[in-house]
Amino acid sequence: MSYDEWIGKSKDRNDSMAPEQLQRFEAMLDRNPNDIQVGTPLPPCAHWIFFTPIDPQSEIEEDGHAKKGNFMPPVDLPMRMWAGGKIQFKKPLRAGMPADKKTTIIDIEEKEGTSGKLCFVTLRHQINVSGAVAIDEEQQIVYREASEPGVHPIRTIPMDIDYDWKKTKKVDSVTLFRFSALTFNSHKIHYDKEYATNVEGYPNLVVHGPLLLVLMLNEFKTKTDGKVIEEVEYRATGPIFMGEEITITSKDVDNTRVEMRTLGPDNKIAMKATVSWIYSWNQ
Repeated sequence: MSYDEWIGKSKDRNDSMAPEQLQRFEAMLDRNPNDIQVGTPLPPCAHWIFFTPIDPQSEIEEDGHAKKGNFMPPVDLPMRMWAGGKIQFKKPLRAGMPADKKTTIIDIEEKEGTSGKLCFVTLRHQINVSGAVAIDEEQQIVYREASEPGVHPIRTIPMDIDYDWKKTKKVDSVTLFRFSALTFNSHKIHYDKEYATNVEGYPNLVVHGPLLLVLMLNEFKTKTDGKVIEEVEYRATGPIFMGEEITITSKDVDNTRVEMRTLGPDNKIAMKATVSWIYSWNQ
C-alpha cells in the first residue's frame, strides 16, 4: 500500500500550558507541586502532558487509540508502540504561557522484522512560543502484527556501558494511572490488565515508553547541578512491565553528553538515550 498522500499531512493545536497540569506532573514525580507557578520553566519532556489528544469517544478504537485514517495513516497492523525519537530543547516553555504545536507526518516506512510486518510512522512536532520554536521533536511510532498467544516483545539487548551511577525503582499501578491521565493516553495496555494479557499477549500491564524516559531524565536532574538538557535521542528496545524493578544508569561520554540506559531485572536494556546538555539556555 502506498502512503504517499499521508506524507506532509499536518495538524495544529494550542494550549494554555496551565500551571495546574504541571503541578500534577511534579506530584507524580514526588516533587513539590507548590513550587510551580506561572512562569515556571517546564522540566524536560513535561511538554508531553500538554497538547493531549481530544478525539471524541466515538473515534476511539478497541485498543484505546484514535481510529486510523483520520490523521494517522490507515496502517493495516493492529499493534502500536512508541519506538523512539529525538527532542531538541531550543528555549524554555513556561507554565501559564500559551504555546502552539504543529504536528506533521514526515515519513512512513514498511519493513519486515523477525516478528513479521512492521510500519514505522515518523512525526515531527514543533512547539512555538511567541512565534519562536521552543521544542523541535521527531517521534517514531511502530505498528506491528498481532502476536501469537503467549508471544510478545521482550528485552534482548544486554547492558552495553560501564555506568557512573545507578538508581533502582519499581513502577506501580498508581504511577501508570497518573501518567496515563496526565497525557490522556488511553492505550489499554497501560491500565487494563485483561486487555493487555488476553488481547495483546503481555504478562502484565506495560510501562509507557515515554514514562521511562521521564524517569531517566528526572534522575539525571537529581544527579547534576546547573546542567540544562539541550537534546535527547532515545529508543525503546524492550518492554518493562508493572512491578518489575528497573535500573536507571548513566555514563559520561564527554563534557556535554551522557549515555543513559534503563534496564529490566534481567540486566537487559529497555530504553537507551543519549543526552546532550549545556550550562544555560542560549537566549
